[in-house]
Amino acid sequence: MAALFFGAAAITDLLDGFYARKHKKITSLGKFLDPLADKLLVSVTMIMLITLNRIPAWIVILIIAREMAVTGLRGIAVIEGKVIAAHSLGKYKTIFQAVSLICLCLHYEYLRIDFHVVGMVFLWAALLFTMWSGWVYFKMTKNMLT
Repeated sequence: MAALFFGAAAITDLLDGFYARKHKKITSLGKFLDPLADKLLVSVTMIMLITLNRIPAWIVILIIAREMAVTGLRGIAVIEGKVIAAHSLGKYKTIFQAVSLICLCLHYEYLRIDFHVVGMVFLWAALLFTMWSGWVYFKMTKNMLT
């Protein structure tokens, strides 16, 4: 059930963003709330998976720390009158995080697929994209604010 609910939330978030861009319904509130909702959904799911011993806590700490750091950078940039646009690495990060969390919620073997193993492979890729995109955001911010 957790995989179903998480997957449904991830898909509706994707559709919401697609609809907003297509129909030019992008608002300042939406620009603020959408990433916040994404981070909350991913963070809460990861934290719950720690308690089930399905995901290493240190990976969750790194991912949440990166999310908080990038959110802080964006806040500083806004104060300075700058906008840090989303980077394509961040989109890959989100996709790999979502797939990994769906698989880790499933956890068991179905149809001869070990979803825990698949989830961990995607989680490692998500961690790579998470840290890489965080580094890119810091580099972009440094160049913008200096």
